[in-house]
Amino acid sequence: GILAKDKDYHVREFIAQNSNTPKEILEILAKDENRHVRVYVAENSNVLKEILEILAKDEDFYVRACVVQNPKTSKKILEFLSKDENSYVHESVARNPKTPKKILKILAKDKNYSVRAYIARNPIASKEILEMLAKDKDSWVRASVAKNPKTSKKILEILAKDEIWEVRESIAENLNVPKEILEILAKDKTLEVRVSIAQNPNTPKEIFDNLSKDEDYYVRGSVAFNKITPKEILEILAKDKVWNVRAAVAKNPNTPKEILEILAKDEKSFDFKRDS
Repeated sequence: GILAKDKDYHVREFIAQNSNTPKEILEILAKDENRHVRVYVAENSNVLKEILEILAKDEDFYVRACVVQNPKTSKKILEFLSKDENSYVHESVARNPKTPKKILKILAKDKNYSVRAYIARNPIASKEILEMLAKDKDSWVRASVAKNPKTSKKILEILAKDEIWEVRESIAENLNVPKEILEILAKDKTLEVRVSIAQNPNTPKEIFDNLSKDEDYYVRGSVAFNKITPKEILEILAKDKVWNVRAAVAKNPNTPKEILEILAKDEKSFDFKRDS
């Protein structure tokens, strides 16, 4: 207990971080004058629930936010902090997968768009909440819905037509997107969307066929670097007129030996600092 009273707060910080620190010492440090010490107590996996209840009322918003992220924090505390006046604390509650659905439903109407976005990303967000946030006026919120692996096909089909390309790009990054939607986005007018489809590890072979012929070399290069790209497509891209694409084939860990042997004789030096 002597070190818990050390005059240098850095020493007290290390004690507060230590998962083997006795609960009674953490209780002392929970009242420390230094906010950083209290933050580490709030994050400590060995802290008592009673101490977390005290820190949930701490004057410092960051301490309260750290209480939210502690796995030991009860639903009762999460509900209390969901009414916190600070938006950062709200964000922490919104992203916590332990937050009760009834609280998520309330926060889904929060005036702060970032809170709504974190709700949209939360893996336990209900279908009802995702449907509501898919119509949100803020594009970041809609993009967050698009990224959620639990978002239904019906919602994804609507968002695939969103006027903001970042929303469509978020769908392209979603690992649970149905093949039909990937096919539509593979023809998207925006480069970034097509690139994300080319990078998606679940993109079907037939879509790779089309993207490997894309007019933009960055899309073709993304296909070339994807670990699931079929051998026959890699063979074609190994002969691409743009060296960046050939370099991507060379960097692909799944490129067959025979293709690498051909690329080893490539006249272009694969120096990524040089322009194509």
